[in-house]
Amino acid sequence: MKLNVYITPLLMLIIIAAPGCGSEAAGEAPEDIETGSVITVQDFTMSWNLNDNTAEITMSAPTTGWIAVGFGPSSAMKDANIIIGYIQEEDVYISDDWGDGFISHRADTDLGGSDNVSVIGGYETDGTTEISFSIPLNSGDSYDKVLEEGHTYKVILAFGPDDGDDFQGYHVWAETIELEL
Repeated sequence: MKLNVYITPLLMLIIIAAPGCGSEAAGEAPEDIETGSVITVQDFTMSWNLNDNTAEITMSAPTTGWIAVGFGPSSAMKDANIIIGYIQEEDVYISDDWGDGFISHRADTDLGGSDNVSVIGGYETDGTTEISFSIPLNSGDSYDKVLEEGHTYKVILAFGPDDGDDFQGYHVWAETIELEL
């Protein structure tokens, strides 16, 4: 799906796909999303806002490659609802993935689930990638985590190397944190 979204520069909310793996949108920042909460871990920033039945998320990291967030891993990447995306020629590619192993993930659609990520926008500038997306708090998909306001979750933040425009490349930085939504 290709969307044209226009915005003024400001910190937004978050996150991803190639055909069959997610969504595509024009590479511009999202439009006037109200920021709820923001965290920064080293140089990775994630902000989010919960609205009705969705979470609007923006992630930003110092790379021109992929960036990702994963909710609720049981161990390393296993069982995490992973949203991963990158910008290529001003288009946003995003994928709704599931941690199918300790250090592996696959698109929900490859596992029999559904793609539940909607691209809001994104861009690359001065060596930084920023992507905004929305996900349902409860998609009903067994390859997505149910998220509830006020609950604490393990969350993976990660990014790949510069020009690592894919969904499978190894990260150059990753951190797992505890986060209250």
